Amino acid sequence: MVKFLTVATGFSILASLVQAAPRSYSSTKKSGFVFNTDPEYSVVSCDNFVYGPYSSWSCHNATAIPAYDSCCFENWGILMSTQFWDFNQTLLDVVNANDSNVIDELEEYYTAIQYAQGDPRTTFTIHGLWNDLCDGSYNQYCNSSLEISDANDNITHVIVDTFDEPELFDTMIKYWVNNVISNVPNGGSISLWEHEYNKHGTCMNTLLPECFTGEYTKFENTVQFYKKVVEIWKTYPTYQFLLAEGIVPTLKKQYELRDVQKALADNNDGFQVYVGCINGTIDEIWYYNNLKGNVLTGEYRPIDTLTNSTCPDKVWYLPK
Repeated sequence: MVKFLTVATGFSILASLVQAAPRSYSSTKKSGFVFNTDPEYSVVSCDNFVYGPYSSWSCHNATAIPAYDSCCFENWGILMSTQFWDFNQTLLDVVNANDSNVIDELEEYYTAIQYAQGDPRTTFTIHGLWNDLCDGSYNQYCNSSLEISDANDNITHVIVDTFDEPELFDTMIKYWVNNVISNVPNGGSISLWEHEYNKHGTCMNTLLPECFTGEYTKFENTVQFYKKVVEIWKTYPTYQFLLAEGIVPTLKKQYELRDVQKALADNNDGFQVYVGCINGTIDEIWYYNNLKGNVLTGEYRPIDTLTNSTCPDKVWYLPK
């Protein structure tokens, strides 16, 4: 997070060195899109279930799912891909002080940052993938025997060495970042990964060891969970969705919440997305889905948010 000190720290010099290069983005999302058909997800085949008599979207089954199909139907049927916008909270003091000279200088600096897809400064980073019950409630930390601990298990070693996923690790280090608004205070990013899997991943019944083919390796479900979280997050480039509608981080003005919500819904098949705020400033986005099949290989279908926004009618969208 960039820390605001004073204008004299060289914002104007930095701004003169970097030229802004806005980019547009158009979504090709469609209803019922498949996030992944990657054969490296070595879970049981769900073809017979998906096309069989018990085929159903999560939270829409009319009859009980047979036990032998438990690896092909998530009992906790609301899947939420959640993202952080870790804005520079010191900028709230700047906009509240309403000093036009300071605001102008900082605005010049921030608008000079290249708004390119992939830059962590212009990316809504990963919070997690949550599985709620159909009424929006949830359990947590469901199976202590499946939990991972960096202190005991060395998560970096598990991802990079045991399962040979260095690219996954690099993406997680860059974009799955702990911050001041997470549920892991005073922890690093690896602490956040540990927290998210232990709290939510251990509650996904389609990630149980018996749902994997071949000889199950300890923490195989953990690493596959991390892969899926990253994969789904990549389908929701929130910053680009907003940028395409002219909604960019700024200290100059507030945006109508309804305009932010519309820009996101337009890229989510028209379904409403949760927009979260701290002190009237956008800090988190949640995309809701139902699921058909296994959480790793199944089909996700967008639905409207089940949670009311915590934002006022006019919101700040401040830079990082």
